[in-house]
Amino acid sequence: MKMLKRIFGSADIAADQSLARPDGSADETVMSLTVQVDRPIKNVAEDMFDRASFAKQVAETISRRGDPSSLVIGIYGPWGDGKTSTLAMVKEYLEPRADVLSMDYNPWFYGDSTEAITRSFFQSIKNKLEKSGWFSKENIGEIMATYGKAIPQVGDALQGVGEAITTEALVETRDKVGGILRKYGKKIVIFIDDIDRLDRRDIQTLFKLVRLSGDFDHTTYVLAFDDVIVSEALGEAYGTGDPLAGRRFLEKIVQVPLHLPPARSDKLRDLMFAACDRVIAESGIKLSESDGPELGHALIEAFGAALRTPRRVKLFDNAISFAVPILKGEVRVVDQIQIEALRVFYPTVYDAVRANPDHVLKSQGRRQMQGNNDISMISVSIDKLEAGDREKEAIRYFLNNLFPRIGQVEYGEGWDEIWANEKRICSADYFRRYFTYAIPTGDMPDRAIDALLEQASACDEEGVGAALDDAFEKNSAEILIRKLRRHEVTLALTAAPTLSLALAKRASKIPVSRDIIFGTFVFSQAAIFICQLAFRMEAAEQDAIIADAAEHSDSLSFISELLRWSRVRTTEHADRGFLTPERRHPIAAILAKRFFEASDKSNLIECAEDRFGELVFAILRDGDEATRQLILDRLSTFLEAESKNAILLLKGLGGRSQGGDGVIRPSEFTTETYQSLSKILDPDRVYAQLRAVYGAELDAVTWEENWGGTYDVDRRIANQFSFVHRQSGQEAGTDQ
Repeated sequence: MKMLKRIFGSADIAADQSLARPDGSADETVMSLTVQVDRPIKNVAEDMFDRASFAKQVAETISRRGDPSSLVIGIYGPWGDGKTSTLAMVKEYLEPRADVLSMDYNPWFYGDSTEAITRSFFQSIKNKLEKSGWFSKENIGEIMATYGKAIPQVGDALQGVGEAITTEALVETRDKVGGILRKYGKKIVIFIDDIDRLDRRDIQTLFKLVRLSGDFDHTTYVLAFDDVIVSEALGEAYGTGDPLAGRRFLEKIVQVPLHLPPARSDKLRDLMFAACDRVIAESGIKLSESDGPELGHALIEAFGAALRTPRRVKLFDNAISFAVPILKGEVRVVDQIQIEALRVFYPTVYDAVRANPDHVLKSQGRRQMQGNNDISMISVSIDKLEAGDREKEAIRYFLNNLFPRIGQVEYGEGWDEIWANEKRICSADYFRRYFTYAIPTGDMPDRAIDALLEQASACDEEGVGAALDDAFEKNSAEILIRKLRRHEVTLALTAAPTLSLALAKRASKIPVSRDIIFGTFVFSQAAIFICQLAFRMEAAEQDAIIADAAEHSDSLSFISELLRWSRVRTTEHADRGFLTPERRHPIAAILAKRFFEASDKSNLIECAEDRFGELVFAILRDGDEATRQLILDRLSTFLEAESKNAILLLKGLGGRSQGGDGVIRPSEFTTETYQSLSKILDPDRVYAQLRAVYGAELDAVTWEENWGGTYDVDRRIANQFSFVHRQSGQEAGTDQ
């Protein structure tokens, strides 16, 4: 077979023992595991569960029987176990017998009333007898139809199961039919299937019908049904009203009860493996050398006990046939097949997993920190399974492997990145995909990421830009940047210049919130991504890619982020970055030039918005002496241009803070702030400009920390600066 079959071996689908065909020839057909097992087989050649010998024995019992009295054979088995297929083989073995007339009656087509079932039953027999041509002179079909017309009235009058038919006309008709069959040496075999699919009232009607019409000589009924379901239905109408009473009633009607031989577990396993191999191959998915054994062992260990009927395997086949192609490339197929198996074989456990992601995605410690110590609904669902302890333990072990954080071992946050890279179901980024069969809103298909990277490798900047624009418009910037960062170590460096430039050109579209701590997180991550790509390059290429991004970025703040994350530094005891101070000078010069160009169209403050201080300090920190002097001159000129500019500079350079109420305000103007600002601006000139706005009252103000209530922000900043300035002057005089 394919991978799983090759790894785990297979049961020989051709029978180990040579089964004889009805004509006596040997059956040497090798069965294909792609047989649609939910469709009943048509002949013995398609048997893959060794039921042919059982069917042959049933056929021989019927054909060789010398007793002329009627016989009712029951073939018992649960839904989906292959009862219909077995009946097909019995009929095939009976077909060569010239003295046997086989016919089918399916009450499912007529089960809406007692009369409908009865009349359709005898009408079916009439039609079959007439078409056989055996009894053209006897008019046996009409005799049988006449018998059927009287049955409903007689049946309605019966009070007890064992009560005999006493109507003289019915007895006479019954004997006449038996005499004709005996005269011609013929046997009628009536196959009735799908009994357990009827509602309970119709099941009761059908068995009463068999009881009333089962006295025809040379007539055999072969009934196929789930004896548990039928016993419960009959128990409601007869005896004490419980399933045991129904089974006792069943024993009075069925003389030969036969349980269908169970399907061999190894062949059911082969069907499961074949389904996996077929779906994986048809979807064009390639498994690694370790994926095959992992999937095979998981299916065997977790679901071996649940492989009870061919129909269950077919449901599994259908499930993965639907799910795998839809999410190809978007999830890990090994995990996907396993979770689909859980859905088919243990649906209540599957529902519990789907409804409780925290229990499977977060470690026990993190759940306890959040106060989530209740008994897991997943454990409850397993405990409620109608299964033995060993089977339940197998499911727990299966889930522990699929979701490692369920167990007692703690998995740190570093594993989140590993699992996300592998697209595993235990990753919070991918969990929902496995249950929705779609890419959740706000997420981004991995195929789109792959296509974007292919375009970058082909230097298709226009295509890359269009893909980025589409993601930003769909509010998928965060997931896009996060997924791009997963490729920063493996991405071909030929793709780096195109991707970095396209990203820098539309950096302003990356969302930035007003939250001081986390507002620029995604924005910073985009800059880090470019810097990490550059880190893998030679020095000259590093300088070129950062400079190109800075030159073309539509965001001045993004240039400062590039400077921040590319500079050589040591954090967390590790060396990071690559640009030395001298190599940062050209980038700072680009930032200064573009800053000044933008300010010429408005002013220094307006062009930078909330990031004014950040830009100024980035230029001062990373620029050479000439560049630093340029920014200092610009600040001085702006200060002298208008008195009100003093307060704008203080607010822009003094920073911002966010209180517990979430409101962002200018930071308190402390002595430390004053000392820092004094290196950039002449504090005497700042004070003079403030006095020009607020007057001599600044000479006597005090420093107030309380920012609550209503207040004039600009006046408060002016007051605080003035107070600190006067204090600094007094201290300087004292020192002198």
